[in-house]
Amino acid sequence: MQFEITHELDIPLDAVELAFLSPDLGKVLVAKLPHIESLDQKSHVVDEARMERVWAFRANVKIPAFAQKYVTPEMCAWEETTVYDIRRHAASWRVRALVKPEWQKYFASSGSYLLEPLDAGRTKRTVRGTLDVNVSLVGSMAEKLIFAELVKKTFDAEEATLRELATLG
Repeated sequence: MQFEITHELDIPLDAVELAFLSPDLGKVLVAKLPHIESLDQKSHVVDEARMERVWAFRANVKIPAFAQKYVTPEMCAWEETTVYDIRRHAASWRVRALVKPEWQKYFASSGSYLLEPLDAGRTKRTVRGTLDVNVSLVGSMAEKLIFAELVKKTFDAEEATLRELATLG
């Protein structure tokens, strides 16, 4: 499935970008994510041209009864790698499920992230991505569940966190 999530913030792009680049973003964000058991920052490197970070997530979601035989809570963990180009105000991201290597082929997610200036000192944030669960019969249903319960809620909470960090002080 493909998705797009857009938010408009009444904050200038440079302030939103500084919040996005902050090494504290994950710590503040996780408090707004009741569906996430943990968010650990594995790496965070920023230079004059780019930021690269890796976050490890573990979900705290109720696994539907029909899936409990196949999906364990341990399978609800992943790493997200984000590479942000400061000059372009754009990033690419990819998710790697933290499951056995032979199970990696059943899940893929990646996308882009763009900050754009709007009039009156506002900023538009657009996240585009793909989410593929390659399991016959239930893949489409799993994609919709993952999007609604994890992806959308996480990017909405990140928008609120960017707003909070960008307006501190």
